[in-house]
Amino acid sequence: MRLKQLWQRLSARERVLGGVALLALLLVVIRYGIVESYLAYTARLEEEIEQEVQLVAKMQRQRDHREQVATQMNVLRQRFQETRQRLIPGGTPALAAAHLQERIQTLASQSGLELVTTQVMRDEAVGEFRKIAVQVTLRGELPAVADFVAGVEYSDWLLAMMTLEVRSTYNLRVRSKEGPRNPLTITLEVGGVMQGVETPAATQEG
Repeated sequence: MRLKQLWQRLSARERVLGGVALLALLLVVIRYGIVESYLAYTARLEEEIEQEVQLVAKMQRQRDHREQVATQMNVLRQRFQETRQRLIPGGTPALAAAHLQERIQTLASQSGLELVTTQVMRDEAVGEFRKIAVQVTLRGELPAVADFVAGVEYSDWLLAMMTLEVRSTYNLRVRSKEGPRNPLTITLEVGGVMQGVETPAATQEG
């Protein structure tokens, strides 16, 4: 009642000024009490959304990187398995040396060379693998020697000749019409890396 009586006592001009003051106060309350709170809320919400977007982008990049690494690892495993299949088969040095002797004997026979002697050399460590070598003495003509060397170098096995010694009892410049030549005697050492025993982990990776 007091406010109503006080309001009735005011002149028209005072009532207008009072109404304007109340309207201004109401606008201030709306501005700082509602609008500011809403703007602060939306700003925090936008910041959280931006952080989430950055986090998702980071996780996407990490996932893409992992996929690239996994793809590269699969390619490397495949290449390793393909290379491993070209190593000398055998789970032990003795077994690998036996396979290498058999391969050399086959190449010598195919080339027309006579296998005189064979000697298994001491195996050596090459990282996680073992290097196997066999020293052989062969006898035959020069073209047959060339065929044998090509067979070793271009074999489906990864083989290499470490030493090569050729002995002859005749002059290589002598023409064939002057009489038959004595065969060449070749002593060489052929070696390579053995496959070894494939571990279960390597089998699963392959």
